[in-house]
Amino acid sequence: MAIDYQSLEAFSEQVLATGRSVRWAAVVNDNGVILSYRQRQGLSLLLTHEENEEYAVSAISRHKTRTKFESKIGRLRYAFGRYDGLIRATIPINHQHYLLITLDKEETNFDSIIMERIMPLIENNMHRFADLSDKKKARAEYELGTFRCTTCAKEFLTKEDANNHHNQEHSKDSVHVSE
Repeated sequence: MAIDYQSLEAFSEQVLATGRSVRWAAVVNDNGVILSYRQRQGLSLLLTHEENEEYAVSAISRHKTRTKFESKIGRLRYAFGRYDGLIRATIPINHQHYLLITLDKEETNFDSIIMERIMPLIENNMHRFADLSDKKKARAEYELGTFRCTTCAKEFLTKEDANNHHNQEHSKDSVHVSE
């Protein structure tokens, strides 16, 4: 199943509409590659696109370490971080997609925004996030030529081409992503 980027962009817009304090919303895959993002109109981001890409990769990596104890303490609904300049949250959508958001630093009702507005939005839009954990589906997608570089998401016809591109273009780079 090919990724419907227009659908993901529409979803990111819907997330922005959940509250005036939502600054930025991005849908990322399980490698931390940003598939879609939107920012509040007129907002100057604090980080560059490359810095946001790097943040996304590290946020997904941190999320994966947090799931180690889910069998004992339950599923992680979201992870939250309050910085001097803004608030961040990582929200798992399914095993392959995550929502990253930033909120204004003054926001005090972040939990209700996430749990009462954004979580229902995710539930109502699950059809946008096809769960390709089934290896047969994943294999079929690869056969259709949708191998992607894990750093920049550029598409290739073969896994070898994607790996070669990654090694040539990004081997010296650190991982990257936007606010």
